[in-house]
Amino acid sequence: MIKKDAPQPSSIYKYLNWEERETEKAVGEIFMLEPIKDLRSQTIKFLDILKIKYNEEAIEGVIDILADEYVNYNIPYDKTLETLERLKLDYSLGLITNSTDLAFEPLRKKYSFDKIFDKIIASYEVGLIKPDPRIFELALGKLGVKSKEALMVGDNPINDLQAARAVGIKGLMLDNKNKYPNYTPRIASITEIFNYLSQNL
Repeated sequence: MIKKDAPQPSSIYKYLNWEERETEKAVGEIFMLEPIKDLRSQTIKFLDILKIKYNEEAIEGVIDILADEYVNYNIPYDKTLETLERLKLDYSLGLITNSTDLAFEPLRKKYSFDKIFDKIIASYEVGLIKPDPRIFELALGKLGVKSKEALMVGDNPINDLQAARAVGIKGLMLDNKNKYPNYTPRIASITEIFNYLSQNL
């Protein structure tokens, strides 16, 4: 939930639940549909939409999260890159990401995503965000595969899996944080994907 006080940068996470649907939607609409042009004004619009009373420190706090903190604290889970390299030997790999250019481009370069994935569909490059079915259809077209031939691996039951299934793509929950223990089908680590593939594809 969202607290309506003016937060300090160090406590901004307490005021904004980034997994709250309302917050997630606002972030997507304001920051992720195109490259960021004016981060400050977009941040103010974001806080206004969520009806948060803000001050200069709050604005800077959100900016830090969207830029520096996102990049510094978002790193792949153990064995992720190695697993993707192994998968790439037998499968075409695509990445669909809801992200800002400020956050994703440094990660893209740091971890050589363009060498790992055959196609990358970034929301700010295509003007679409998950769960819009068109972004999945776009990914299928770029990879040259049919929906029945594809598998969406994701950690968001709505944006990733429900949305993918809506266009006929099978979905697999990657539940690294054990948030959805009863979700089916589910893997708790990316390394478990090989067992899943051997039994289901």
